[in-house]
Amino acid sequence: MDLMEISAAIRTMAVFFGVIVAAYGGLVLMTSKNVFQRAEWKETLLGVFVGLSVIFLAPLVASLLSGGSYCG
Repeated sequence: MDLMEISAAIRTMAVFFGVIVAAYGGLVLMTSKNVFQRAEWKETLLGVFVGLSVIFLAPLVASLLSGGSYCG
C-alpha cells in the first residue's frame, strides 16, 4: 500500500463519518428544544465542515507550496 492509497482510505472514512455526524447533528438541531444542546451541536457541525475542508484542501495546498502539479 502506498501513501496515496492510505490517504484515499483516510479521506473516504472521514467523509463517511462526517456525513453521519452531520446528519445526526442536523436532526438534533431540528428536533431539540434544549438551547444548550443546539449550541453544542452547532459547534460540532462547524468542526465537521472545517475538518472535511482541511482534509480535501491539504493535498492542493501541499502541491502548491512544493511547486508540483496537482493534476498530474
